[in-house]
Amino acid sequence: MAQDVGPVIEAISEPLEARGILVEDVRAVEAGVHRTLTVVIDLAADTSDPVSLDHIAEATRIISEVLDPLPLFKDHPYSLEVTSPGADRPLTEPRHFRRVRGRTIAVRTAVDKHQGELVEVEDSAITIRDAKSQQDLRLELAQVEHAEVVLRFR
Repeated sequence: MAQDVGPVIEAISEPLEARGILVEDVRAVEAGVHRTLTVVIDLAADTSDPVSLDHIAEATRIISEVLDPLPLFKDHPYSLEVTSPGADRPLTEPRHFRRVRGRTIAVRTAVDKHQGELVEVEDSAITIRDAKSQQDLRLELAQVEHAEVVLRFR
């Protein structure tokens, strides 16, 4: 199954990117006779818009069209799942941070933990408005060990 992931990424990346959709991850799982191919997509643009059901449907159509003729998984049937990274995904790339600008994030460095509104994103640094002090704090992305959006339930 794992040997099929590389060809899948290679086959679907370009047609999806042409539609403004990026491949975040591809996972292939085999459990007995059941095989599942999961493709995680995100939007390529620096937008805070979420991945919509229309994006998922469009990506699913494109992926199906591209993969149907390919001899994947030794030609055994498989289920295709197309999904978004979700609200709780770790923020690891500048693109991830740009997509959540204006939201509250939690950031851990080797020295400290911070929480606040993400106010600016550069290629190598982020600036958050610290929730406690209301001061802007600039953090180099190389310092960030873990970052994620703080989910609030009303």
